[in-house]
Amino acid sequence: MIQQADIFQPLTHNGAFSELCTALYERELDHLAHAQVHSAQGLQRRLQSVPHYVKQAARRMLELPIQLGLDEQNASWQAPQKAKLTVTEAMQKRLEKWCVKQAKLGLALPVCDLSPTLQCVRLDSIDRIDSAQRKLHLNQFGWFDFSGVCLESESSQLRLVSPEKNMLTAAFCGHQWNHRGRTEPRTLSLREILLATTIKWPG
Repeated sequence: MIQQADIFQPLTHNGAFSELCTALYERELDHLAHAQVHSAQGLQRRLQSVPHYVKQAARRMLELPIQLGLDEQNASWQAPQKAKLTVTEAMQKRLEKWCVKQAKLGLALPVCDLSPTLQCVRLDSIDRIDSAQRKLHLNQFGWFDFSGVCLESESSQLRLVSPEKNMLTAAFCGHQWNHRGRTEPRTLSLREILLATTIKWPG
């Protein structure tokens, strides 16, 4: 005998999937509408890939086993926000150990933007590792040493941190801070959502 909850579960799942896809489509199309276009062919290729990545992101968001609220209508995760964003010396030491033992190509990591005007945590992925020089390269933000210091002169406000729950929560939920404290969360890009859904949440 099928229980009532089992009858409605697929409908709920499909409804959430559709809402997520709609929100992600709208977000990505708005992003492309304001992006710098270098060629019509490049824009066409990006548009052609949108359906695939939107469906992939929506499916992964529904399947991701994390203890965060999921707002399907806005395609965003929800959780309480810390009073402020800080990177401590202890966190830097933990990152060094993590880099030596666990850093691998393709892994996504949180990056703290400690700009004095607006602070947040973003996600980026490792695309190069130089163990001899004790540094790694992120796809978007460039080189960092194993203690998290950014080696790009124009991005000195950035700090790489290990994938710990508090930093991942801030990154997933788009938490932001200004000089007054907490402020409105930012909207994650489709790329960040796809990166987020590859992260193995700490136990």
